Amino acid sequence: MRIDKPLFWSLGIILCTCMVAGVALAGSSEESLCVPLGTLTIEAPAGVQALRSAVDFPHGQHLELSCVACHHKWTGTAENINCSTAGCHDLTASPDRESGLPAHRYFKNAYHGSCIGCHKSMVKQNLDAEKANALATVQQKTGPTGCILCHPR
Repeated sequence: MRIDKPLFWSLGIILCTCMVAGVALAGSSEESLCVPLGTLTIEAPAGVQALRSAVDFPHGQHLELSCVACHHKWTGTAENINCSTAGCHDLTASPDRESGLPAHRYFKNAYHGSCIGCHKSMVKQNLDAEKANALATVQQKTGPTGCILCHPR
């Protein structure tokens, strides 16, 4: 691995690790993949009045996960797209049941379902391993599942 130029994102500088991944980026003479290691700020989309503070997401602490666990439309061959602008999680309000639109199209449901859902799943796996007295099972570090830990005042 080598450290490449800093990547500017969310008004801050994030370190960028370039790994040989066998993926040719468009317009690039090298085969590399740029992964932000720092903290990303997740904010409500433009035009949405946030009821809570922005989330400082420690992207670099999530590198043991598969990228497509969160970036589910990423093909591995192109630059990752922002889901709130890609027709993926672009709704700025929760859809009515009559609309026929899935709830995860609402950006807030997508983040909460993905982030909190994953953290709760890890807590459950740890509890199940503990109940089964599986001493050889490695306890997973879990993330926050409550509001204030992600959205400080």
